[in-house]
Amino acid sequence: MLDNIINLVKEQALGAIGGNAGVPADKKDAAVNATTSSIVDGLKEHFTPDNLSAITNLFSGGESDTQGISSSLQISVVSALSEKVGLSKDVANSIASAVIPAVIGLFSKKTNDPNDSGFSIESLVQAFSGGKGGGIFDALGSLFGGKK
Repeated sequence: MLDNIINLVKEQALGAIGGNAGVPADKKDAAVNATTSSIVDGLKEHFTPDNLSAITNLFSGGESDTQGISSSLQISVVSALSEKVGLSKDVANSIASAVIPAVIGLFSKKTNDPNDSGFSIESLVQAFSGGKGGGIFDALGSLFGGKK
């Protein structure tokens, strides 16, 4: 599951970075990798049993907790792209502003799609927490119709 998540994030990063004239050709791979790892690591921090409210808001279209997660991811991606890859803050912000909403939107769409059994909130929490979700799976399942 974590590989699927990483690939989904990487696809979005590649799309935003591949055609971005502000990213030199020799830095595109590093930018994709930095963006992907920053987002995945940031999501790991948020997808915990203690953060149930933010997770449910994220996937039900709620704004308050979603903004907190998005802001945290934005800061992480911009920092990685500017400090590790050497991109300007403006270019880094444009990449983060394109990739993060796209990733959150895809996760939301996939977890709410009854025909996509590969993605569920439970499986995301399990993937990000290393399988240590505990009782969160029952709580999330009841909130989202028990989709496993």
